[in-house]
Amino acid sequence: MTNSGSYCSINVDDYRAASLAVEQVDKFYDPMSERESFRFENRKQMAPLPFGGAGAMGDRNVMISTPCGLPAADHLILFLIAGEKAQKDVSVRRNDMERFMLDFVPRVKKAMACSA
Repeated sequence: MTNSGSYCSINVDDYRAASLAVEQVDKFYDPMSERESFRFENRKQMAPLPFGGAGAMGDRNVMISTPCGLPAADHLILFLIAGEKAQKDVSVRRNDMERFMLDFVPRVKKAMACSA
């Protein structure tokens, strides 16, 4: 169940460069579960995260589920979707998305005052 969330898209010259979403949820949602597979092309589990939770990455997106520990948000789910005109080299794009999310997630948790 989703309690609430935020969504942001970044546009460059009339096209969507990236979209970000943060959802407050009542439990852990595994990015590698079969239920989440529809979100990804070439899904791979992310290496252990430097914060709690789990992540998965596809050719154009990342999903991370991480503990938050607040009454309104036991966990957070963060999504990043790269736009169609993003870096053409898939390996470079995946590395860029991972680097961004590993920096972004702790900042979101801090901004939301997550206790976990």
